[in-house]
Amino acid sequence: MHGRRLIAAGSFALLTLAASGSLRAADGAALYAANCVACHQPDGNGSEGLAPPLAGVLGKRAQSANGREYLAQVLVSGMVGNITSRGVKYNGNMPAATLSDEELSAVMGYVLTTFNNLSQPMPAELFSAARGKALTPSAVRQQRERVLAEVGGE
Repeated sequence: MHGRRLIAAGSFALLTLAASGSLRAADGAALYAANCVACHQPDGNGSEGLAPPLAGVLGKRAQSANGREYLAQVLVSGMVGNITSRGVKYNGNMPAATLSDEELSAVMGYVLTTFNNLSQPMPAELFSAARGKALTPSAVRQQRERVLAEVGGE
């Protein structure tokens, strides 16, 4: 009898974890739709001249420690200035997100998985650390240049 309760409790715990993982993905999609889609578009390909693409360009950055720090800073601090992505120039102003660290983790997980085919979680602690050493939006753009020199891409 005790063994059955233990198995049932373990099964319940696994189901709860599985459900929270899919809920987290759904939360990331909903957060993206509510906060990012107007500029970066439903497919993550951005709006030429307004907002750069997120689709297919973040993989190398997300796999580098400095790149992950940069991605967290973009969301936490915002970014301003001239950049080029996929050969298109942008002179934009990405505002700092007003989401919690957990929400930022969920939305970035959605962006990396859905638009970059990369299962590379960015834990909430990464965004918390970025808040602890928040940069100016122009310093984030300079950080971008250093990361791109390290990992390649534009």
